Amino acid sequence: MLKSLVNHWHEVSVFLAGAVAVCAILLVEDPVQKCLLAAIVAMLLHFFEEFGFPGGFPHMGVKALLGSDEPDSTKWHCNNLNSMFGNWTALLLLYIVPLLLPGVRFLTLSAMMFLFAEVLMHLVLFNMRQKSLYNPGMVTGVVLMGAIGIYYFTSVFDASAVVWWDWALAVVWFVAVFVLCFRSPLYWKLGDKPGFPLTQQTAFGLAARSVDGEAGRASNIAFAESRE
Repeated sequence: MLKSLVNHWHEVSVFLAGAVAVCAILLVEDPVQKCLLAAIVAMLLHFFEEFGFPGGFPHMGVKALLGSDEPDSTKWHCNNLNSMFGNWTALLLLYIVPLLLPGVRFLTLSAMMFLFAEVLMHLVLFNMRQKSLYNPGMVTGVVLMGAIGIYYFTSVFDASAVVWWDWALAVVWFVAVFVLCFRSPLYWKLGDKPGFPLTQQTAFGLAARSVDGEAGRASNIAFAESRE
């Protein structure tokens, strides 16, 4: 049961997004909390775009961020377990913690600043390195997160309530969260755990149909075995 949940974490994220959206619409009135909840919805849908449909973020990440051309997804030190750990933990630390600690200004500021970091990565960095017009996660990363970030800083943000060290702590916080979630020894160790392999759709996205050979078949066989 637990293994099945992990291997479908990005699909579960869609249902969580729906539940959070309902709460934001029906139960919350505070504009800052609404922005945080909207960001959570956007992040959860972002996970599905990257790992579900069209998918393909792992392959892009290996090429664009790690500089590897390895075609076999079983050799990437990346699986559903560390993908879920990294993304859901980042969501918890960056967006849920500020909801629980609304008086800590830099936490909310960090959450909103991170939205623009996503926009820059998906609109500029990934496309430049891939020489492409689209990358996995670009629609939710640019359209949804960009819109929420712009709305927050133009309509909700109170500049007089923050001081310079809030900005500094905000940057330090989201960098520290990123390192913990996506560059820590724990992240890489979880990526080598058996039983949580990426599907071809998750690993290669729309390019999955063109991926063949032993590497592609090995990924599919490993995933099928993990569900038995």
